[in-house]
Amino acid sequence: MPTVNRPGFHKTETAILRVRLLGHMDVISLADDSLLPNGTKTKGLLAILALSDRRPVARTRLAELLWSQRSTEQARASLRQEIHRLQDALNPLGVSVLDVQRQSLALLPGLTSVDAERFLTCTPGNVLNLPDAPSPLLENLSTVDPAFTLWLADQRTRMRQHVLHQLEALLVTTPDPTTARDAARRLLRMEPLHEAAWRTRILSETLCGEQGTALLSAETCIRAFQDAVGAPPGEETMRLISEIRSTRYKTVTPLAAPGERRLPIWASRSPVEPEAIPAPRQPLYGNTHISTLVFFSCPDSITDPAVISLAEDFRDELCLSMVRHGILDVIMLPQRFPSTTPEDLDVFQQKGTDFILSVTLTSQQDGKAHLTLQAFDTRLNGAIVWGYRLAFTQENLNSLSNRISSVLVWTLLLTESRRLGSKPLAELAPIGMALRAFNLSQRHDPTISGVIEDLLHRAETRAPEEAFILYVHGNYLLLSAFEQWDAPIASLMAPVVELMRKTLTLMPTSINARYLLTVGLLYTQRRDEAFALLQQIKTELDDPQDSLFILLKGFYALTGGELVPAAQIYMDFFNMVPFMPITITADHNLIVSCFLAGQHEMALEKARNMLITNPNRTAILLPALAAACVLGQHALADEYAERLNLLQPELTASRIEAHYTYLQPQHLKLLTDALKKGGFLESGPAPLRPLSAESASRRLAGLPRQDMKGAKTHPTMSRT
Repeated sequence: MPTVNRPGFHKTETAILRVRLLGHMDVISLADDSLLPNGTKTKGLLAILALSDRRPVARTRLAELLWSQRSTEQARASLRQEIHRLQDALNPLGVSVLDVQRQSLALLPGLTSVDAERFLTCTPGNVLNLPDAPSPLLENLSTVDPAFTLWLADQRTRMRQHVLHQLEALLVTTPDPTTARDAARRLLRMEPLHEAAWRTRILSETLCGEQGTALLSAETCIRAFQDAVGAPPGEETMRLISEIRSTRYKTVTPLAAPGERRLPIWASRSPVEPEAIPAPRQPLYGNTHISTLVFFSCPDSITDPAVISLAEDFRDELCLSMVRHGILDVIMLPQRFPSTTPEDLDVFQQKGTDFILSVTLTSQQDGKAHLTLQAFDTRLNGAIVWGYRLAFTQENLNSLSNRISSVLVWTLLLTESRRLGSKPLAELAPIGMALRAFNLSQRHDPTISGVIEDLLHRAETRAPEEAFILYVHGNYLLLSAFEQWDAPIASLMAPVVELMRKTLTLMPTSINARYLLTVGLLYTQRRDEAFALLQQIKTELDDPQDSLFILLKGFYALTGGELVPAAQIYMDFFNMVPFMPITITADHNLIVSCFLAGQHEMALEKARNMLITNPNRTAILLPALAAACVLGQHALADEYAERLNLLQPELTASRIEAHYTYLQPQHLKLLTDALKKGGFLESGPAPLRPLSAESASRRLAGLPRQDMKGAKTHPTMSRT
């Protein structure tokens, strides 16, 4: 093969194969011979392996990404052929760089190098050494398969976000204004409205003695925001620009002496206290409801009118279900598009929506229509923020559309709330404040409850008739009540009921508000009202298997003493796909219902999985402790009891009973009896058994802990 000079490749001491993924894909041997496979699928296979962090990739996953429109057997057979083709293409190396196993494939890291890994593994210390404007990742490899296209978009987003985060980290850690200025300029190429980068650029240019350049950057910043959003930058940025204009920073501030640790000047500027922030005249972020444009595409190769009509019915039902949530503004384009192309997205982005949802009919197999759903964020140049593939028939069309509408609404709501997480408070409109409060409430951190409540108070003061803000407030109160044990649950839920009644006067069709109202009524033991509302929801829904309705059925059964049906309903819900991002309002009832139904192993297994990511949730810890007591898992019970004592040191039998008044008395007794038999609870005012002095001293000393039978266990591990 001819030897050519290919810029961008760097020989290493051990790599005998270099894979270029930035720009046009290429594969080069140590002798500079091109070993790029001919087939598109073979190239796609190699690209997936090269971007998998050198970890083994399951053959099933490879088959899904490269042959999503074929049956499993056909896809696996095609994958075996492509593996042989890839091995043949790389055969001139003389040494195998592929680790081919029965169930997986991988690239051997010691023998291969991948140019994209420089971007995926960069740090704040070396991010400025990367090329300033790299070529797009795999720019000539986009027609492999619809699933591959979705995967590739995720990889591009992953690489971009990693570089962006490293630049942001460098921005706030470097003491050198020149380095900070370079990081800011690169950030602004990626995010033209990144206010922290604008402030750093302007201030660092001033500190470097470039007053004229700083003034020019300030004017450019204002013009960029006016052109993009029709409003000036936020208050903090405008205050800095005013100071620059008044030549307040003519003198260059000296840098830290060698060995002295000092915060960067741009990071140490005193933040404005929330109380001192006036209401902005032109709020920049969260000024309107979240809007989503939905369009349907169907390739010319699919001509069956029945299949196309079925897919369009799914789109229509999906849009209606999204509207019922009362959170998103949904715009549906009625016409049919032949494909989803970058040009199409450019046109749709001109419509001023926040998100674009593409519903694409990909094929018809086994009597089912196959769809690919993709949600794009228009503020991130069309980056994909959610994707899903599904097959359906007329029989399950409604149930799937309802389920997916719930997943979509919550996913986009979380995406938008996280986007606003770093914005200054002065730049948030009331809805933006509510979104930030919603995002913070998902942390389940009681230490930030004051911040959340302050945000909601500000939002409601400025927009008292905004239904979305009232809903977020009610949802926050619901989540907070689960972790409070110093007041009866009914009294904690009463404000939720009142807020949702007010919300429904403003938005009578909101399924989310009716869901919270029904839950609040059941917690306050007003079952007749809750049942009437349940019947109303069931009548209005096209399919009673809507996700939120299933949760209400489960809770109604639990509070009515139907323990086995309740446990089964919750298990079915949490086993359904796709996964709903917001399940915190019901997952503790899964543990409680399984425990009360006698499914103690299942209750403990589910609880342990939930506590991995949220270890301090008392609503999960207490029924998990009861299950561990029944099963005789003493070390684990000790661990949960110790954690509960740290979080709720005054937890007594009476407080537990007041927390579970929505259960039937005989079922509540099952819970408390388990804690008493385990030795963790006494009748009367005595609190949950605290950690003994001996155990506490051993824990502080880092020594192994002894369980109730005397067996030693590691202080941070449970014995199961």
